[in-house]
Amino acid sequence: PAKAPRDGFEVDGSGPYTMKPEVEDGQVVKVVFTRNPKYKGDLKVLNSKVELDLFPDAEAMGKALDDKKIDMMTRTMSPEQSQKMLMEPQEGVKLTEMPGLAISYLAFNTEDPAVENKAVRQAMAQVIDRGEIAGEVYGSTAEPLYSLIPSGITGHTNSFFNTYGEPSTSAAAKTLQEAGISTPVTFTLHYTTDHYGPATAAEFKALAKQLNGSGLFEVKVEGTPWSEYRPAQRKGEYAVYGMGWFPDFPDPDTYTAPFLDKNNFLNSPYRSALAQETLIPESRSAADRSTASPIFEKLQDIVAKDVPVLPVWQGKQYVASLDGLTGVEWAVTSSADLQLWELGKST
Repeated sequence: PAKAPRDGFEVDGSGPYTMKPEVEDGQVVKVVFTRNPKYKGDLKVLNSKVELDLFPDAEAMGKALDDKKIDMMTRTMSPEQSQKMLMEPQEGVKLTEMPGLAISYLAFNTEDPAVENKAVRQAMAQVIDRGEIAGEVYGSTAEPLYSLIPSGITGHTNSFFNTYGEPSTSAAAKTLQEAGISTPVTFTLHYTTDHYGPATAAEFKALAKQLNGSGLFEVKVEGTPWSEYRPAQRKGEYAVYGMGWFPDFPDPDTYTAPFLDKNNFLNSPYRSALAQETLIPESRSAADRSTASPIFEKLQDIVAKDVPVLPVWQGKQYVASLDGLTGVEWAVTSSADLQLWELGKST
């Protein structure tokens, strides 16, 4: 209607496709993208139609690929699936590796008594062995991360490694001792059971083992479904909890402002006046993003010093496709955006 919004899930646009959603019980279960005959842009559309199926989890998506009900699977394959395909290639299936900008991190309620002293958070940063977590839990599908801004993004610097170096129990013990913190420090590591993949439980078990093995911490692990986890996290019910992040766009701002600015994504009580009032506004005024790199380096150094969040690993991005599907390597951008017009079928 001219003076009212659409009902349901229909949309209007001027892009290369028209969109028709299929809805069951108020949820979109499939979207059919058909080439838009009125499209006047510069993109070369290499197909007439793409059907986008939505799955409850990576396992269901993988079975659909095995059964040849879909031609391609992406966003998000589980680390187990990627690792298996790397180690045991399947005939007729191609695995394409792309730069991955998804990150995983621990976050803190900096007003919780267990972790309100930043020395506790700094000691955790000194104890955790990111390389071991990435290697043993995720294999070749992840790599250690020492900053909120991952490698491959302008302004990235390894602030946590520069600050704390290699994992060191003795350094962590000294940090806690100088701050007058009694050990072991007790808290619960919280993670969500159904949002970031089945390897999350193994990751948090490994994190707890490292922290407890230092003798400086006494940590329990607790998993919660996302529908309960996210509201509880936002209410500040968890002292320490795990989260993941997919970028909205491939720019360092999407890895800093959502965590450090006012009304941040985590609803964190942590505040840095320098970050909020000076550095973030200055970074956004730079049209040439390379000139903003020194500002983002300062933001990363603030995070490493105060540890309101603790980066753990950076994921790689994989797309699995059946033989005969072309353009796969161009169909997913570094920020996980789909470019469906790149896909085609060989004859």
